[in-house]
Amino acid sequence: MRFLTDSRGLGDPNSEEVPLLVIGAGLPRAATSSMQAAFEKLGCGPCMHMAEILPHPSRLRLFIAALREKNPEVRQKMVKQLIHGHRSICDLPVVYFTPDMMDAYPDAKIVLNQRPDPEVWAKSAEESFWFFFSPWFYWVGLLWSSDRMWYTLNMESINLGKEKYGSANIFSAEMYSKYNEEVLAEAKKRNREVLQFKAEDGWEPLCKFLGKDVPSEPFPRLNEKKTFQIVRYVFIAKGVLSWVALFGATWGLWRVASWYM
Repeated sequence: MRFLTDSRGLGDPNSEEVPLLVIGAGLPRAATSSMQAAFEKLGCGPCMHMAEILPHPSRLRLFIAALREKNPEVRQKMVKQLIHGHRSICDLPVVYFTPDMMDAYPDAKIVLNQRPDPEVWAKSAEESFWFFFSPWFYWVGLLWSSDRMWYTLNMESINLGKEKYGSANIFSAEMYSKYNEEVLAEAKKRNREVLQFKAEDGWEPLCKFLGKDVPSEPFPRLNEKKTFQIVRYVFIAKGVLSWVALFGATWGLWRVASWYM
């Protein structure tokens, strides 16, 4: 299942570098899974998405380090290491580094995928992600290093929201609008063109912007909301069973030890 396993694997870090063709700069719950499918259909794959990051602790660890890195030159090297082998990107956490990617990949096209209404986006994002930013997730996943890293990454996201946008509520309509404005401003500084795109626009504007032929099939319309609900249940079940096993083993050892007292 997406976000839990990754059939693509990590790839070979020593393989020849491929050019990054497209930066899908939009936030999650702005059709990022549809954008991933669209980019790959248009020959701009593989596309890095959060679903290819969460199953790999080594990627999570490096993303956390990159978010904490203040030196832009060092951070850009880390980002290039992270997205090595990918021709496009979308979704968190890699979109946090959009300005770095604009500098590191001056020929990459920039697509700002958006939702029609910031308030609708905020409601959708809150419903999908609240658990993974809550103390419940921390305690449930405390016994798993990968879960702890994901929680740490989420806390770094909150810190970034405070630092850049003046708010710890990274799922607010205001933060969503500020983020999109920042992407446009950073692109303007570099004289870079940005396609502001919504999944409802279909293939035509995206293909025209990327210089690709329009596919005959409909534009991908994927929705990860239900998937995230299942992922949440899996993490809760895994965490509860781990704590039960730990307490069971502790109780068993105590019982054995008491026999010899």
